[in-house]
Amino acid sequence: MSINLINPEGLKRFFKDRNYNCFKPYHIVNNDDTVFISAGIQPLLKDYKNNLINDSSLICVFQPVIRTQYLNSIGEGSSIAFTNITTAAFNNSEERYMQMVKNWYELLFELGMSKTDITSCNDRFYTSWGNVELEGKRTFHYYKDIEIGDTTYFTRIRAKDNSFKLDSMSDLGFGLERLRWKTTNKSYYDLYSDSSNLNTKLKAYLSALALLAVNNVKPSNKNSGYRFRLLSKKLVELLSGKNLTEDEMKYLNESIMYWNNWQENVNMSSDTLIKNEYTRNANRYILDLLTKEGYDNLSKININISRNDLIKRLISSGVDKKKIKMIERLL
Repeated sequence: MSINLINPEGLKRFFKDRNYNCFKPYHIVNNDDTVFISAGIQPLLKDYKNNLINDSSLICVFQPVIRTQYLNSIGEGSSIAFTNITTAAFNNSEERYMQMVKNWYELLFELGMSKTDITSCNDRFYTSWGNVELEGKRTFHYYKDIEIGDTTYFTRIRAKDNSFKLDSMSDLGFGLERLRWKTTNKSYYDLYSDSSNLNTKLKAYLSALALLAVNNVKPSNKNSGYRFRLLSKKLVELLSGKNLTEDEMKYLNESIMYWNNWQENVNMSSDTLIKNEYTRNANRYILDLLTKEGYDNLSKININISRNDLIKRLISSGVDKKKIKMIERLL
């Protein structure tokens, strides 16, 4: 495999050599449509509608996305946060669309995928994005029976109020991590080092939290910040409130490095925001467990404190010493 899929440089060269204009990835929050961008074509269509993209452009974007619908189906090949490699064109011919599909197959072959292991199937696709209705011919592409992407040539794109319409739109999207997974024979979640000793769900939560932090999404009780808080709580439940281990912290920092790379982020993020939110929610987790055990005077303890300060507050609130020692073993 001549193209290293752990960073964007090789892919950029591949598409630029074929006259694609490689766009900088968009911020993952998209409050005009959905809470998060879930595919690269979403912001591209918005830019086209705002006259920021012209009809003659072949476009490529390596777009990090969040799909929270996968929260309960995490596993090898399925994640909350991943990179949707999107190529697109507006008002182009079907012949040009087929050339774009051919470009993708050139990439798959260059990555080492055997032609005999690639299959596809077609359907007629009807959908709507906000007030825009779309219809077109869609093709799903598989490698060894695992879906790796889909390509659609839309021939009906119009707003319900007729304020906007297009003659055609090409939308081709493949999952970067699935391509890397199937061409390296490593775990879908492997980044810069072997992480096979870590729980798959844990890695999915850490990766998604890292992507949110890289995009400067802060935990709150509203909108995208709510998802940050929810994922942190899921991680706390999975670990039963324990502190993150050295290996888990290593994976978190590799995830931050990875998403900074694909997001083309200039202001490199740290792990502080994620660690602070995790501690906050783990403190709440411990207080809730103690409350269920009959300690009814803990409601006034502030959860936005360090673990050491939490222990001090628990001692002063009369929590049994044996229970305190059990809690300290978690930390």
